[in-house]
Amino acid sequence: MKNWKKAIALVASAAALVSVAACGSASSAKDSGKKTVGFVAVGPEGGFRTANEKDIQAAFKDAGFDLIYSPTQNNDQQKQIQAFNKFVNDEVDAIILSSTEDSGWDESLKKAAEAEIPVFTVDRNVDVKDAEAKKAIVSHIGPSNEWAGEQAAEFINKSFPDGANGFILEGPAGLSVVKDRGTGWKNKVASNIKVLESQSANWSTDEAKTVTAGLLDKYKSDNPQFVFAQNDEMGLGAAQAIDAAGLKGKVKVVTIDGTKNALQALVDGDLSFVIEYNPIFGKETAQAVKDHLDGKKVEKDIQIESKTFDAASAKEALDSGSRAY
Repeated sequence: MKNWKKAIALVASAAALVSVAACGSASSAKDSGKKTVGFVAVGPEGGFRTANEKDIQAAFKDAGFDLIYSPTQNNDQQKQIQAFNKFVNDEVDAIILSSTEDSGWDESLKKAAEAEIPVFTVDRNVDVKDAEAKKAIVSHIGPSNEWAGEQAAEFINKSFPDGANGFILEGPAGLSVVKDRGTGWKNKVASNIKVLESQSANWSTDEAKTVTAGLLDKYKSDNPQFVFAQNDEMGLGAAQAIDAAGLKGKVKVVTIDGTKNALQALVDGDLSFVIEYNPIFGKETAQAVKDHLDGKKVEKDIQIESKTFDAASAKEALDSGSRAY
């Protein structure tokens, strides 16, 4: 049954398999006698992404898998789809998917389901409509983005019990992480906290600096008192703009990720609160894949624990030397 289904998947996906780059190959991996796992990755995107993808690669190596790492560039979803389809064509034993966008995966996932190749989504969820496509996904592994957004709202609520005005800097549109962090914020934010404007700064420090400078000027008569940046890099850019405007200490900046640079900025007083989005879950991902391939039950949602930092706990974490990112 499995072989003829894989043959169908091979024919169906062949046209999409041109010019797909990956570190290693499934054929050479299979020759080693090890289970082969394809990793459809995001690639360079900041401190979180670097730590996350290195940790996943190291964990799968330690667990005895051959992991084929295929990153994209500039959030190019088409390259990710090509890499995914190539992994299906190569008949890997499992696929890890860290998607650049949450939609557009139904056809590829249907091919994986037909070929009986299990898929594990990490960090970012995907929005799948097709019932057959959904069957391919065994589990999602990662921290809770909604929880992170809720922590940001609760910090602002406590900091401004009488209410405040501010801004939200979002990641690129179309990502589940952006939607979920926004949902978490809306779930908990107090009614007297007003978001004057939300803008995307595309996870970029430089873009966030420019966007924040413009917002501070546009809304200076509204006395903005906070910025919620959906990642550390944007928060650091916002802090630069706030400092340049002479408002350091007057506008609180909340960020999500928990990189070393953000924790140091928190200690230095440039940031006000940092919510960790823990990237270290390679072992949990490798264990989930191993358990499924061994015929064991795997939870549909494996949530990775994260924490929050103020200046004191950030200094303690940095001084410990234990931070991996």
